[in-house]
Amino acid sequence: MESTPGFLLSGVSAGLKKKEKRDLALILSEVPACASAIFTKNLVKAAPLLVAEQRIASGRCQAIIINSVNANACTGKKGYEDALDVAKALSARLGISESLVIPSSTGVIGKKLPAGKIKKSIPRLLKGLGEDNAREAAEAIMTTDAFPKYASRQFSVEGKTATVSAIGKGAGMICPDMATMLCFIMTDLDIRQQSLSNALLAAADCSFNAMTVDGDTSTNDSVFILANGVLGNQEITEESENYEKFVEVLSSLCGEIAEMIVADGEGTTKVVRIRVTEARTNKDAEKIARTIATSQLVKTAFYGEDANWGRIVAAAGRAGVKIDLGKIKLYFDESKVFSEGVRFQPESRFAHVFKKPSFTVTLTLGEGKAAYSLLTSDLSHKYVSINSDYRT
Repeated sequence: MESTPGFLLSGVSAGLKKKEKRDLALILSEVPACASAIFTKNLVKAAPLLVAEQRIASGRCQAIIINSVNANACTGKKGYEDALDVAKALSARLGISESLVIPSSTGVIGKKLPAGKIKKSIPRLLKGLGEDNAREAAEAIMTTDAFPKYASRQFSVEGKTATVSAIGKGAGMICPDMATMLCFIMTDLDIRQQSLSNALLAAADCSFNAMTVDGDTSTNDSVFILANGVLGNQEITEESENYEKFVEVLSSLCGEIAEMIVADGEGTTKVVRIRVTEARTNKDAEKIARTIATSQLVKTAFYGEDANWGRIVAAAGRAGVKIDLGKIKLYFDESKVFSEGVRFQPESRFAHVFKKPSFTVTLTLGEGKAAYSLLTSDLSHKYVSINSDYRT
């Protein structure tokens, strides 16, 4: 992964996890950065999100400190004070304004944040800062994740090489409206704050808000983006020729992190893209795609490698969208499965698709030109096991 100039990362153990695994991360821009974020739509928000929402409103940030294991959610006034206390301790060590430091947490809801352990670990966190520490930082923010998630992209701007990189986490409680996930994006571009915000929204809509594992949305879900401008390019706005290129690159990067999250869904063995095309409206396409992607019968069929096309067609029919069964066509990858109201070919000719680790289910409605696509996973025995003993 290419590091982003002007950013330093660190990941250490603060004693929050067992066996001294990394559980505390820091992202530091060498200069105050233009910043934006998207947060969970869950009305039950964790304390660090309340702090982050207030501070990100200024459009400036220089440091984000992230702990795993403990969500610091549903912890009342004390949890809010603990989030502020951690940020204050870090800002003092860095010699920067408290307003430029944002706390972030992920983990179990309802437990008091071990702020003392976190503050005690700040010196080691600072000592460990480096340009090439994406993996260490990504490991530190993992909860039930099976592997660390990080990626980067580079592209040309005014003859210079711009970099966009990200670390993320997420495995269970994954659903649109931000899923149970964290993502921290860094770029060395100089870009106007409102343009940065709009680019992030566009990228999230086709990535983080277009995936589902289990239909749950958490209290801590956040995506941050920091642009420190050290590339020295002319400030990008939505009218700039490089803006659309940036949105494309950012969307690709977010899409890669999103696919990692779905692939790491607790107990996931299949990653499936659901595509609904030829709908009357984008909203119709989205409703049908989401209904299929969240159907437990469909997801268990994916897990069982049972090419049960009937479950998919039935899910489409209950999505609340007017459809004509005679116009519908269903494909598993490139194999036509269903057409003109009946199965198109013997199941033996398309059943093999469900044995792949990833594949695409496409439903064409024959009603218009609108479309929608999202990622989903299967539902396995392991998912139940992981989440039934998550706290034990």
